[in-house]
Order: sequence, then structure tokens, then C-alpha cells
Amino acid sequence: MSRIKLLSIAVFGLLFINLGSLAFIYFSAQGPMHMGHRPPRHGEEGPKRIIIERLGLDEAQQTAYEEIIKEHREKRRELNQRNHLLHDHLYALLKTTELNLVLKDSLMAEIAVNQKNMDNLNFSHFQKIKSLCKEDQIKKYDALVDDLGDLFKSAGPAR
Repeated sequence: MSRIKLLSIAVFGLLFINLGSLAFIYFSAQGPMHMGHRPPRHGEEGPKRIIIERLGLDEAQQTAYEEIIKEHREKRRELNQRNHLLHDHLYALLKTTELNLVLKDSLMAEIAVNQKNMDNLNFSHFQKIKSLCKEDQIKKYDALVDDLGDLFKSAGPAR
């Protein structure tokens, strides 16, 4: 066999192995998606859909739930904007030559209060959802509450 033919076979063999390795890595990183499964849905509609399905909300409950969501999103947006503004002011202190510790502590205290307000907002949001539930849905609601941390940790703040 000639040297050129042997090198050509070796190059194509290595190319085939590399492509196979890349395909294996790509599909392994995709998880179960390549088997026809959809990844969990995140974003604004994910938690809403989960809550509606888990609680079995009827049409009237879903309409009321939409209003609760609308109010929650507006208040959450305001608190998030305040959070960003406070953090911007806090990190701007890093540029100063002399750190104003009183201002730093004051900003950190305001950030903590804002976080408390966010947590109160989320807590109140779920109390309002509970008030929508009929008697037969309370057990489903309690099971949902047990799973809140797992259900919404990657979706962001609770909806």
C-alpha cells in the first residue's frame, strides 16, 4: 500500500473518530432532550402553568389568578428596580478613594429591607392563591407549598 493511501485512511479514520466524539459530547450535554423529552419550561408562564395544573383551577379561578399575577408582577418589578438601584449605589462606593462606612451600612440595610419586602410580596401572593382554592383543592395547595422551593428556584421569583 502506498504511503499516500495509508495516510488518507488514517486521516479519514481520525476525522470519523473526532466527529463521533463530538456527537457523543453534544448529545450527552443535551440530556434527555434528544430522546423526545422537553426540558422544563421556565419564564413567566412556567410557574403559572404549574400552579393551574397542580391545583386544577377552573376558568373562574384562572381569571382571578390572572389578576393576582398582574398585581404581583407590577409590585415585583418595582421592588426589582429598587434592588438594582440600591446595588448600583452600593457598588459605586467601590470607586471612591475613602469608603463612607455609614453610607455603605445604610445602603445594605435598605437592600435588606427591600429583600424583606420581596419575600413578603411572594408570601402574600401565595396566600391570595390559597384564597382562590375550593375546599377540595386545599390538599393540592399544601402539596404545592411543600414543593415551592424546588419548583421555582430556577424560574426566579415565585409568580
